[in-house]
Amino acid sequence: MNTTRQSVSSDEPIETALAVLSAGWATIDEITDAVTARRAQRPTIGQLLLTNHKLTVHQVFKVLGEQATNSKLFGEIAIELGFIKHADVNEMLQLQSSMCPPLWQVLLSCGVLEPSQAESIQQVGRSRQRQPSEEALATSEA
Repeated sequence: MNTTRQSVSSDEPIETALAVLSAGWATIDEITDAVTARRAQRPTIGQLLLTNHKLTVHQVFKVLGEQATNSKLFGEIAIELGFIKHADVNEMLQLQSSMCPPLWQVLLSCGVLEPSQAESIQQVGRSRQRQPSEEALATSEA
């Protein structure tokens, strides 16, 4: 099955959750379950660094070994060990985010949202993307 994933704003899950809750279309528990399912669908930073040839298998296991003894994030340890740079982690975080399905899509696939409700949320998201932010308007007026 080949599915194209669209780039998702980091604010999208919050905006979607608020819209769905305020409309009474889902409960907090349903949203929490959908967020958990959404996170499970994305690859880890280690997987992305490996598949994008930024780390070797040996380096991934070295980082995982270090991670087992402390509470640092995978990327932090890989940087400390000199395997990658901050820019590599940022690139993989952006890639990871783009591979995560929108929350409305997960809620729809779980049967929490009806197709018409999902369409309504998409329309709001599209209109927000077309509208310049208040900050951008203030800057352009100055």
